[in-house]
Amino acid sequence: MKEMWDRRYAEAKNIYGEKANSFFEKHLDTIEPGNLLLPGEGEGRNASYASRRGWEVDAFDYSSQAVENAKQFFVKQDVHVNMYAESILDHPSVVEKYDLVAMLYLHLPSEHRSIAHRFLADSLKPGGTILIEVFSKSQLGRKTGGPQNEDLLYDLSEIKRDFEGFTFPVLQEVEINLSEGELHNGNAMVIRFVGRKKNI
Repeated sequence: MKEMWDRRYAEAKNIYGEKANSFFEKHLDTIEPGNLLLPGEGEGRNASYASRRGWEVDAFDYSSQAVENAKQFFVKQDVHVNMYAESILDHPSVVEKYDLVAMLYLHLPSEHRSIAHRFLADSLKPGGTILIEVFSKSQLGRKTGGPQNEDLLYDLSEIKRDFEGFTFPVLQEVEINLSEGELHNGNAMVIRFVGRKKNI
């Protein structure tokens, strides 16, 4: 799988465009900057936007080629981001460090998702926020983006289960119009989640 992503990112740069994800961008514009973690960040478009907004950004991706592309993009954008190659499943523990964690279109097999979600939850400070946008199972059969494997797609129930220690300001399955390069383009069914870690 890593080789496939490295090959894809080597064949063309900015395959999901240079502009930040719109759901992420709109949320960031409403809150004060702090410490941000972006797992599965790809070529750095969201990290770059956050850095320009004053956030201290840590970001990583499974693909070393994506990380190399991102670092070149950060130079072009004149931003500072701590970007490195890592898998969310093998990442060392990070405990209560971040004000915001955003996971955007990172699709793992269902057997691994609870592990990834626990890492995300543990990374947040009490009172911190998680933001997720992913393709829902209703996206299956559409050609506007995402894996065509139901096991890699999301439903609302697993978000509720894996983030039970959170409040749910936003949790919805919704049809949106994607415009993120050639691979995310057109009407798509997604799950959007903004959760707040309980301050206990």
